[in-house]
Amino acid sequence: MRSRYTAFTQGQVDYLIATHHPTQRTPNQRQQLVQSIQNTTWLGLRVLQTQQGQSGDRQGQVEFIAYYQDPQPGQIHERSRFSKMRDRWFYVDGDQLPPVVPRRNDPCWCGSGKRYKHCHG
Repeated sequence: MRSRYTAFTQGQVDYLIATHHPTQRTPNQRQQLVQSIQNTTWLGLRVLQTQQGQSGDRQGQVEFIAYYQDPQPGQIHERSRFSKMRDRWFYVDGDQLPPVVPRRNDPCWCGSGKRYKHCHG
């Protein structure tokens, strides 16, 4: 999952398609990814929870928040499902979850190292 986030930040469209489950790929996926990558600046990834996804598992789930700007700041809060085939993990799909509202004393989502209240709060 982290490798897919890194691929988004670095514009590695081929990797994103290759790690998307073959049954879930769409004909215009490349075009959609290129457009998304061109319009988005990724600011950080926070993994909240994982279920399964270890070397002996065939399935896994990851709940995460990915922070971005395009041009307004935002977040993707998702519970993603992954499937392992031939010793490779593939992104299957995910459930969008409600945004997480930071508390005043939480670290700011932008990665500045400041508290939220002293940065974007």
